[in-house]
Amino acid sequence: MATRSVGPHSYHDERYAEDMNSDIGRWERSQRDFDANWAHQYPDVPPPPPHAPPPPPPPPPHAFAFPPASEYAATAGKWQVGPVQVPRTRTTPVTTRTRVARHGSQPNPQRPSSSGDNVLLPYRHMPPPRRAESYSHPTPLEEFRSSRKWPPQGYRVDDALSSQVAEDVVCAGASTFKGYADEIPNAPPGNDRFYAVMDSAHPSRTDRASFQHHRFKDISLNMTGPSDSQFPWLSLDQPCMAYAFGKSAGTTTLNYWVSKSGSSNPPLKFASDAKPRKLKLLQILERLAQLEKGLEEDVSQFPRPKDPDELYRYLYSTLIEDPERYDNPHYAMEKQITDLITVLTHTSWIDFSNPKNQVVAKFFDSPDLHRKHDFFHQLLLSVELYLRIHSATHSDKAKRKLILQLPPIIAWDLAVAQRWLENMTITKSRTSHNQSTFSFDLRNKTKQKEALKLFAETLKWPNMDEIDYVLDEKDTKEKALEDRSADAMSWFSGIILPGRTLPWLIMNSLIDCDRDTGEALKYLTHMHPAAGFQYRANTYWSSQCIVGKVLGAARGVTQIAGWIGPCIYTPDLKRTECVRVRQQPSKDPRLTTKDVETMDIRTNPLGPQDTTYPVDDYEVPMPDTDEVSDLIRVEKLSFVPAKDQSSSSRQGAGAPLTFDVAISFACGGTSWPMRLKYDVDFIQAFPCHQGPHVLYYGFPYKAKRVDEGLVDMDDWGRQSGRTSRPPSRPSSSRSSPSNKKALALTAPNEDAHVQVKKVLVIEALGVSDNEVFARAWCADKGHSAIVANIKETCMACAIREAYAACISVVILTEGGKETEKDEGVNGY
Repeated sequence: MATRSVGPHSYHDERYAEDMNSDIGRWERSQRDFDANWAHQYPDVPPPPPHAPPPPPPPPPHAFAFPPASEYAATAGKWQVGPVQVPRTRTTPVTTRTRVARHGSQPNPQRPSSSGDNVLLPYRHMPPPRRAESYSHPTPLEEFRSSRKWPPQGYRVDDALSSQVAEDVVCAGASTFKGYADEIPNAPPGNDRFYAVMDSAHPSRTDRASFQHHRFKDISLNMTGPSDSQFPWLSLDQPCMAYAFGKSAGTTTLNYWVSKSGSSNPPLKFASDAKPRKLKLLQILERLAQLEKGLEEDVSQFPRPKDPDELYRYLYSTLIEDPERYDNPHYAMEKQITDLITVLTHTSWIDFSNPKNQVVAKFFDSPDLHRKHDFFHQLLLSVELYLRIHSATHSDKAKRKLILQLPPIIAWDLAVAQRWLENMTITKSRTSHNQSTFSFDLRNKTKQKEALKLFAETLKWPNMDEIDYVLDEKDTKEKALEDRSADAMSWFSGIILPGRTLPWLIMNSLIDCDRDTGEALKYLTHMHPAAGFQYRANTYWSSQCIVGKVLGAARGVTQIAGWIGPCIYTPDLKRTECVRVRQQPSKDPRLTTKDVETMDIRTNPLGPQDTTYPVDDYEVPMPDTDEVSDLIRVEKLSFVPAKDQSSSSRQGAGAPLTFDVAISFACGGTSWPMRLKYDVDFIQAFPCHQGPHVLYYGFPYKAKRVDEGLVDMDDWGRQSGRTSRPPSRPSSSRSSPSNKKALALTAPNEDAHVQVKKVLVIEALGVSDNEVFARAWCADKGHSAIVANIKETCMACAIREAYAACISVVILTEGGKETEKDEGVNGY
């Protein structure tokens, strides 16, 4: 047990966790008709029976909620199922068509989940679908490829589909995308947050990776509901980290990609002169121990807040001042909440919204007693505020409304309070008549140890025997796990703030448990995310580093808790060495509010809205699966120290150097070097249902095999229509007026979607090295890409998702060959 002084306090661990699950199912009419249990063939359009009235039309598909019963009764039109003869004039391209309102026609549609895990829909009593069980699991696309045909039976190329038939045969099962732009409360105009959701959400279809351990969910925090209901617009962390990792290692999700273009830290100023009353540290700790039971007197009998006079008396006589104590005392809970918020906005407090301050153990476990005292004083006020907001006297609606309007610094104070109450217990014991001891019990230390062990095993840590020995904590001579560093204290205590710190806390805790790592790896920090390290025969990379994003496609490589590995060894680094990677911002255009809000219109599977849809406007794009290259192999991972090492040298001897990184590929006796120069993103394509689907001609693309001259393609940015992006700041303050004028002329004023006029589809099927090469090419040229596994996502849906994200590259992959083995890779 480690002993510290606040009064001396020791650390214990007990299991404590709470899980809340909420799952609301949904079904979609347009998808249930194409059930694999009924037929593998795409449905033919039935001819109308002779001398029979036409059948009533089915209800229109609603993108965001179950259609009300009144809409079923109001379907008074004719459903035309036969061919409609139209002139052979082609429809206008999608970029110039009128605004489409077919999907999401409700005035205030409810938002579905962006990745299918949770669907935020009101419950309605609806008749059960005819074959609901058919949609409970995604169907492998290869089952449909041999039988998919276009035009559908009964139609010729020069025919047209009626609106309702087109909905059924074109849109059924296809991925559809919807973007939202939300104004940030209390921020200046123009500061919006962006989100992207899937119209056809379902629990079995998702583009994001699942959490391998429930303790990894602490990377995100939903402030207004259960932790499992991680809707991106309700999370404190923006962009929402629950959507940061795609299903394939090194990828992210469409929602996270879109959110990155929004305003994450708008200029907000909240400051007051109100200061709290002075308190001794022992008084603070004693009150914190009392508040662990909440503000209720006896919650086992019935939830009843303490007497308002008593709450008032303690708050205003001990903690803060009542500004109206003589004329209008603040007995009401709402006024007490306001006063606590006012005090906590004082500029002297720790700003936990600042990433530099988000390793909380640096404060509560600081050797500086003044720093420790200030933290616990702020924590006490935050807990008092947190418990009042979550009092049983407040409705859930009122809590949500208040929390979403709070200044960011207050919202982060509440996050600290919540994580403290969930993970820490303070126990007071009297050692003599004038001395007390406070001990801090780490409730979830056992679970944190389990998660750390899973993390190490998944990454195939080279020294697992040492890790197992240390985590057992049977050797009394070993230092306690939580005492090894501030990062280890944060991890094993569970006091982890949402955002980007969790991956670094768990990796540094793992390194702290392995004495063989020495001092070389102690410089890993979330403040320098483009980093990784070599340890023995393996390299490991942050998911925010371009090296990890590219090598995530390699065989034997996994992704867990924001880390990617084990990756290939490089002779350019020491056996144990930490490195930082120089990477430039990608050349992709930044999304605007218009790009996000028109996403569903721009990427509608039907194209622009019309009364009829010519059959010849659509095709079924398919990758070439007959000629798949098996020649490309990763040859070497190369590191060259950057010339400018000023940032590293300032940190003293042993600090990590900054490197330029390249990967060399061998192909047919030729070496192809690819520099990992740009910090591009790879977006995991959302799975579609029962494809392949057809593609509207207004989504132009160019297909190219990975070995078909891709290495020599240097001007795809120009071919795809991308406008030149000027540097973020002038390279020299001495730029001539002519240079500044030229810079201004090249500054893009166009929306991002206007700059994507064609999509390059790279067919990187076969061995995993093909996908590594495709990703490396993107990093070399500065193009982010949609990564689509053709076993889950068809080519048409992947292309439309690229247009939704305003990205000009799609990488088609199979996730490697099944015959590929891990043996012999990275020392295993």
